[in-house]
Amino acid sequence: MKNALQYYYHLMVQDIHQVDGVYKFAIQNQYYALYPYDGDTNYINIIYRFSIRLLEQGIYCHQIMLNINQEMITYINQIPYILLRSNYALDEKITMEHLIMFSNMTSNIQYLEELRHDNWEKLWSEKIDYFEYQVNQFGKAHPIIRESFSYFVGLAETGISLLNQTKLDYKNLVISHKRMKRNQTVFDLYNPLSFIIDVKIRDVCEYFKESFVSNEDIWKDIEFYLTNNTLTSYEYLMFLIRMFYPSFYFDLYEDIMKNNKDEKLLLPVIRLASRYEQLLKQIYFYIGHFVALPDIEWIKKI
Repeated sequence: MKNALQYYYHLMVQDIHQVDGVYKFAIQNQYYALYPYDGDTNYINIIYRFSIRLLEQGIYCHQIMLNINQEMITYINQIPYILLRSNYALDEKITMEHLIMFSNMTSNIQYLEELRHDNWEKLWSEKIDYFEYQVNQFGKAHPIIRESFSYFVGLAETGISLLNQTKLDYKNLVISHKRMKRNQTVFDLYNPLSFIIDVKIRDVCEYFKESFVSNEDIWKDIEFYLTNNTLTSYEYLMFLIRMFYPSFYFDLYEDIMKNNKDEKLLLPVIRLASRYEQLLKQIYFYIGHFVALPDIEWIKKI
């Protein structure tokens, strides 16, 4: 890898650390990360343009480095990579406070339409339709998925139903991330490869869900976030809707199906179902103090 970095980027590297396929190293107080990239070429072109626009607006993100051929993607041993350069190590674990600061910092920016992911109803419905097709085709080979799938789809469909009753408001979109996980670092927060445009509550909701699945007691953090941040009525409602979408189940389901992993990996998540219902009920009634909510009869009866 040292030889490849020297050839493609003219970088002389002494020490490289590899974690989960990402190669990290430092040169003269500049920090680098070489990421394997299996995404769409058009998408990375969009991200590159967007990252340059952000830097021109004075909003920090890591810089995507071009190779000797002025290309973003470099093939090393037939694997495509993208090199990022950072001014800071940023190796501390991500917290809720980091996410709040980042969403506030990127509020009302000039974004690219191609990066918008705020049409949740369309995205969720299409994903669930595809998953249902998979389960119908291959469910016999996955009894755990077959038995649990409908329940988690039901949670998502409650969220979709609420979206259908909501007047969508696109006034305040921010830079968000495809997924923000509790074990990620601040370096990941500023990684443009994971940037999307969405409602500002997206990242914290995914962070809370991830923390819940890790058996953390997250209610005090949720209560603090809902009480101490300036959220619009729309954002309160979208927070509730986002929490109804069980991304922790669907992400793991996708990983199992795509990479042929053992479906028993879903069991710890499935066992948390009743506790998650209680959390949703708690959120529902708490947000009801701030805004008027549609009736969700089944959650009132839990």
